[in-house]
Amino acid sequence: MKHLYEQLDRFHLLDIKNALHPSMFVEEATYDILILALPTSRDEGLKIDSYAFVFDDTSCYWYDKNAQEFVDFGSMEKVYELLNEKTNITMKMLASLHESIDWMEEQLYENAHMGSFMRYWLNTKKDLSRINRLLTLGVEVLENFIQTYLKEEDFLAIHFKDVHEHLSRTNRSSLLAIDKLTNLYNFYTSRNNERMNKTIYLLTIFSGIFLPLNLIVGYFGMNTQGLPFDGIPYGSTIVAFLLGSCATLMAGVILYFGKKV
Repeated sequence: MKHLYEQLDRFHLLDIKNALHPSMFVEEATYDILILALPTSRDEGLKIDSYAFVFDDTSCYWYDKNAQEFVDFGSMEKVYELLNEKTNITMKMLASLHESIDWMEEQLYENAHMGSFMRYWLNTKKDLSRINRLLTLGVEVLENFIQTYLKEEDFLAIHFKDVHEHLSRTNRSSLLAIDKLTNLYNFYTSRNNERMNKTIYLLTIFSGIFLPLNLIVGYFGMNTQGLPFDGIPYGSTIVAFLLGSCATLMAGVILYFGKKV
């Protein structure tokens, strides 16, 4: 592999060794570089791996980041097999994400308690947004690679177009998942707003009943002379009857207009 290291530009070599380098396709005079970054898992946060390939006049090389060395693939077939395998992993991960979103949807529609909904929703939305950006760039880069190598006789055009189609479909699936998450968020906030409105409605009823009563009780509780019913036998009973009548009347009016609304 000595000749490969000699012809590679040192900046391109740094890009190849970078485990988080975004997708790109570079054409040089003596070699071409294809780097494809794909999401691989969400076990402990979203994990992204980039797969770097170098093509020259003699062979195809894949850079093994674990061993930190180039592996001579010899032909395009092994490049296709590796990309197809990693693409299938990405597709399975998106399918798992859709299942998680469907579970969230069922929980919300069944009115189940989800105390951690927003945390779960934000994590899922963040991962899907990153996946969408990765796949959008990856699809564009892979398309440029295919168009460049279509003229090569030993190029597996149908195979790589199949990988491109799978990535494109997976990217559309990520957009669909983002739309579903947006709809779930709108439903979640609407349900919470409805609950809040009911709570405010009840508080308004109680306020409408007890605030006037507090005003009347405070008025008759003042330590002054000349208040109504002062010195009249059963004055307290009369005041209590009037207060009860006012409270009943106000509660009836509030409930009546509440049903109208």
